[in-house]
Amino acid sequence: EEEEEEEEEEEEEEMNDEEKNTANQPKLLKQKEKLTKSKRNKQKRHKALLTQLQHQKRLKSFHHQLAEVRKHAKDVQRAELLRLRRQTELSRLRDEKKQEPLGKNIWNQLAEKDPIRAPALPVALTEELEEHRGGTLRTVAPKGSLVTDRLESMAARNLIWKKKAEGRRIVQGKRRRKVMGEKGTEYLLL
Repeated sequence: EEEEEEEEEEEEEEMNDEEKNTANQPKLLKQKEKLTKSKRNKQKRHKALLTQLQHQKRLKSFHHQLAEVRKHAKDVQRAELLRLRRQTELSRLRDEKKQEPLGKNIWNQLAEKDPIRAPALPVALTEELEEHRGGTLRTVAPKGSLVTDRLESMAARNLIWKKKAEGRRIVQGKRRRKVMGEKGTEYLLL
């Protein structure tokens, strides 16, 4: 009886040892069953269909990209043509402006720049001609100032630098109140 128990214990130990050894070793995979010829053919057909679909999908996307490239090329060509037209128009306008002599249409240019402060044309009206002894131009008092006219003409021809009459902007500081003084507008601090 004791011998039987010892044998059983030894067998259990051997079984445990074998289980431990098999746990360390990778398990063997079952061999796949051999497919029948019809199943293999079916798989091949399926695989060929998938590759054909992928190829068609890639081809379709390629054609779509090709169409997009053509569309973008046309857009770029149109934009380039438009830019070229604008550039030629601007160069033509610059050339026309350079061809005009400096100092021409001074009064119109002054009126375009600042219509509020533009000087009035120094021309006598017909009523003023009739008021002065018979209506001849020699008898009419001249309007305007020869000096200011000459200065405007010289400034238009870039012979002198014309000082701007704009005041400085006060960005920060105390509020100022406009008060008319002897020499024009002066400011008082409040």
